[in-house]
Amino acid sequence: MSVIRTTNNPRMLSWAREDIGYRIQQASEATGISESMLLAAEAGEHKLTLNQLRFAAEKYDIPFGYLYFSEPPHKHLHKPVPDFRIEPDFRGNNHFRLDYEIKKCRDNREVFLELALSLDEEVNAFKVFRTEKINNVGSEIRSRLGVADKDISLLTYDESYNYWKNKIEADGVLVYESQYIPDETGVIGMAIFYEVLPIILIKRGPYFNERKLFTLLHEYAHLLYGKSAINDASSLIIDEPISNEANIEGLCNKLAAEILIPSEKVVPEAFTKLELVEKMMLLAKTFKVTYSTAAVCLKRANLIDHSQLQHLLALRKKEVDKRKTEFRQPPQIPREIINRLDMGRPMFNVVLNAYNTGLLNVFDTSKILNLRVNKIDKLLSEMR
Repeated sequence: MSVIRTTNNPRMLSWAREDIGYRIQQASEATGISESMLLAAEAGEHKLTLNQLRFAAEKYDIPFGYLYFSEPPHKHLHKPVPDFRIEPDFRGNNHFRLDYEIKKCRDNREVFLELALSLDEEVNAFKVFRTEKINNVGSEIRSRLGVADKDISLLTYDESYNYWKNKIEADGVLVYESQYIPDETGVIGMAIFYEVLPIILIKRGPYFNERKLFTLLHEYAHLLYGKSAINDASSLIIDEPISNEANIEGLCNKLAAEILIPSEKVVPEAFTKLELVEKMMLLAKTFKVTYSTAAVCLKRANLIDHSQLQHLLALRKKEVDKRKTEFRQPPQIPREIINRLDMGRPMFNVVLNAYNTGLLNVFDTSKILNLRVNKIDKLLSEMR
């Protein structure tokens, strides 16, 4: 059987790879095409098969036709996100899927902006926090977000994350989640700063829920400082300013803890006679945060020292690891709910509003939301 070779523009092949942020090794892992063959194809010294080219376009997340353009449709618009990972096993350990998830977030942001402007929806600039003062600013930022103590008191632990997420989205942030960030990167969250519609991306999964709330607030703190960053789990417990990155991480940790649990709302005397684990449990119950988040906030409030924090986090990790060994059938969650978590409520709603007004047809809506066509009208009726 004859093999169909393509006549695409080799320069567009390298442009597409660089636009998503892949190095040649990552591109090879994503496409299954050897590094030497990809380099030769980009140099015009080798023609890929039609199937190889189609697969490359899919993995580079571009329309297939782009690879036949004479000139790129746009310049590379995005700077790399600064890497703040500090764990030795993960620092600099990248994977093509991580870059793919970053590109998806950025592309969704562009779609959101275009649709919001077409719908005459107001999109305001994000207000950056202009001081590095940490103490006693938690209540100020809570007021900005519209967070009320009485609302917090009525929440369950499971509801707390969604409550804070909705408040941060209402502050002009696009919060995305992904279950596809590879474990081997160590990444549990990132912040991508823009003056309008900055992005937070959170790794989702049953074994990451323990720190998800603090990760969300940590990334929000990065945005308040106008900083982009990729973070791993160790970034969330940095204490010593051993580098510029660590100094920024330390500030973001303190600010996140202060927002979740304002200093003036903590009564030290209530913790003096409690055992270490009891302190964690009391703080978690009072402010509706996970135990790991409570442990980190105890340290920020100087109610425990660093070694005690490490001990508490080790206990929580042991509990999470134990759960990993227990077989549990995951709950069947409807796809539209999963996609709403992934894209965030603002993105989901603006796409459905665009469909409702006739700005998008059902097929474009289906493609953007990654849902079957027959689901779209049902979702729209639920919104009304």
